Amino acid sequence: LNLGELGLIGVFLLINISYLSIFLTPHNSIHNIFILFVGLVLFFINFKNFDKKQLKLLLFLIVLTISFFIISKNHDDFPYYHLPYALNLSENKISFGMGLLNYGNRHHSSILFLNSLKFIPIFKYYLFNLPNYLILIFVNFVLLQQIIKNIDKRNLIFLLSLTFFLIINIKFTRLSEYGTDLGGQILLTVIFLNLISNLLNKENIEKVYFNIILLLIIFSFKVYFIFYFLIIPITLYILKINPFLKKNFNEKLFFCIVIFGILFLSHNIINTGCLIYPVSATCFGDYFSWSLDIKEIKRMDLWLEVWAKAGAAPNYKVENFENYISGINWVKNWINNYFFNKVSDFLLIIFLINFIIYLFYKKQIKINSKDLNIVKKILVPLLILILFFWFFNHPSLRYGGYLPVSFLITLTFIILYKNSSKNLKNNIYFKTKILILLAFLIFNLKNITRINSEIKREDQYKFLNFPFYYVKEKNFQKFKLDNQNYLYITNGYCWATPTPCTNTPREGYSVNGYLFLKR
Repeated sequence: LNLGELGLIGVFLLINISYLSIFLTPHNSIHNIFILFVGLVLFFINFKNFDKKQLKLLLFLIVLTISFFIISKNHDDFPYYHLPYALNLSENKISFGMGLLNYGNRHHSSILFLNSLKFIPIFKYYLFNLPNYLILIFVNFVLLQQIIKNIDKRNLIFLLSLTFFLIINIKFTRLSEYGTDLGGQILLTVIFLNLISNLLNKENIEKVYFNIILLLIIFSFKVYFIFYFLIIPITLYILKINPFLKKNFNEKLFFCIVIFGILFLSHNIINTGCLIYPVSATCFGDYFSWSLDIKEIKRMDLWLEVWAKAGAAPNYKVENFENYISGINWVKNWINNYFFNKVSDFLLIIFLINFIIYLFYKKQIKINSKDLNIVKKILVPLLILILFFWFFNHPSLRYGGYLPVSFLITLTFIILYKNSSKNLKNNIYFKTKILILLAFLIFNLKNITRINSEIKREDQYKFLNFPFYYVKEKNFQKFKLDNQNYLYITNGYCWATPTPCTNTPREGYSVNGYLFLKR
């Protein structure tokens, strides 16, 4: 594994550590400094084993993308539940029934657990965006390594790695848009590249295992990524690998999956009373005092589908929800209110990037019949199936649409390439360097322009706390339980109000030091 892939394995391990340790202690400064200290010790112990060129590339990526991390305004949901949720994990042990405090708390995402591990002295919560930034770094690193590894081969992996390196660094340049969704989507590029590499090169089962780890990560970010687990049985079937044979069975991975599954489901139940929210069939309803009512879960499930299908927005909503989502009634409104201009603008960017790459490399890329068969018979049908599922369930680009749309367009372009016999090595090196540098240039120009506009703006998000983002100070009331504060009430969004925070009082009780909120 290269350093980018090791970094992603580290993300998985930290998710499991955070899931487990929160039962015992808050993710406060002492806890997080200990985690950081252990990580640094392990890094220096293993330093001699690292490729020094890879370390230099990693440092190079950090320097070239640091403008991404400097923001004044965060994601729109940041003051609503991203910040309060992660801050609660930093200030308290696990609390039962957090989904009762606001709608956002019901949507489990391990990104928020990772954020809480970044609460350290001086910086406090100002490093809560670090997990998304690190994912960008690691994915970029993996893509650059694939470009370097495959440039002489001029093959499908080289072309896809370069294409998605450009897409990520030209389109997804605003950290404030990442939230709990985009990190998982850019991780899908690594997953699909691993899938293609497996199918083309008949690589061993270890690559399949690595993909399982990555799929577990993105599933813990957002449960709608569950459909992508189809990749695993498809890979095993085509490669004719039986993972349960003694020679293929990986006990460590199996143990990790079981532990991860137990912890993931436990946190969902603790939050909402559901194994997977908002799937009402997986919910316990009135069985627990902290669980959500089944009628409320079904109401929210309907609302979320209406929202994803452009039937609701901050300034409007359709009258009859059930009728709107029935069949294809919603499609016309979705086209008018969402496809134009959000989807259409994104399609234009993907077409332009692919067209430019096609003009650059059409006489140099070697796409043989084997590659084309993999594209036509496996990848294109798989992506169409994924897009079909996405379109009829949650057709919003942020809900898993960016990757399959861009991949399908890219694979369509690939069919246009001919199996070139020309080499022109120096030429291909020069073109690739130009495109990579151009991507970094656009990435930084967009972020520097954004930073400049945030400094000049006159609203609450004016960059007055440079280089830290804006956090609004709120007035709040304290509610006590057994002579200790157990809830903090404020008007509107909680921001960095002491936690647990809400704008609606809830009764609660304590058992062995754990807070239980009551429905």
